[in-house]
Amino acid sequence: LALTYLNCQNNQLQSLDVSNNLALTYLNCQNNQLQSLDVNQNLALTYLACGYNSQFNSVDVSQNLALTKFYCQSNQLTSLDVSNNLALTHLYLFDSQITSLDVSLNLALTFLGCQNNQLTSLNVSNNTALVFLDCADNQFTSLDISSNLALAELKCGSNPLDSLNVSNNLALTYLMCNSIALTSLDVSANLALTFLNCHSNQLSNLDVSNNTNLTDLSCSYNALTTLNVSNGNNVNMILLANGNNNLLCIEVDDVSWSTSNWTVAGTNIDAWMSFSTDCSTAFGCTDN
Repeated sequence: LALTYLNCQNNQLQSLDVSNNLALTYLNCQNNQLQSLDVNQNLALTYLACGYNSQFNSVDVSQNLALTKFYCQSNQLTSLDVSNNLALTHLYLFDSQITSLDVSLNLALTFLGCQNNQLTSLNVSNNTALVFLDCADNQFTSLDISSNLALAELKCGSNPLDSLNVSNNLALTYLMCNSIALTSLDVSANLALTFLNCHSNQLSNLDVSNNTNLTDLSCSYNALTTLNVSNGNNVNMILLANGNNNLLCIEVDDVSWSTSNWTVAGTNIDAWMSFSTDCSTAFGCTDN
């Protein structure tokens, strides 16, 4: 019988010849010592995993038109051409040396992990099927996800972004946008959001009162002066808001519950912070 499935991961292979295995559909050669891989003859290949080969610097998948899942993370690749791989749904190339990536023709792409590379830009406007995007730890100055209406999980932290618009991403449940340079963040339309990590930015205010499904919020080390977490779901919510030197009052569902559960000792808040159901009057302020 012709070989269709080959799993040779976690070995010490320095070379691998699959040129005669024309029926091969599945190849996993991760975590070896390969420097390159020739799959030009493997036209039936639908799954290719060649990641965690630390010296890996060359792979050509231009002939693998049936490829749907491609994992090539943690290596020395500086470029990757997937323009012929129109059936591709999963692409993971994180922890590499990639300087540019064109996925404009990969319309079936649903999962893209390209974090910790050297990308200065990423255009995902054509990838309307995308549900997962991790592009953290690159060099983006802008990121347009307005066309990615199916996007449920976004990780874009540790990029030099100064703005992020998620108002169109109504399916978003998980957002990690930490360590950027954001001065504002509007998540009022993201009603499905359950996880938000926006710590170490320059946010001056944050309102998650619309986010009734939110159970995990980290907004530490910003420049917050106002924080509204009164979303009706505080009893199910983890909050980290410490490190905001000018934040005196946090608007919550219930002061007694928050005081008991979100504490200085738990690093949820700092000693100068207090809770109120209406911070506008907490210090005797009135509207005149």
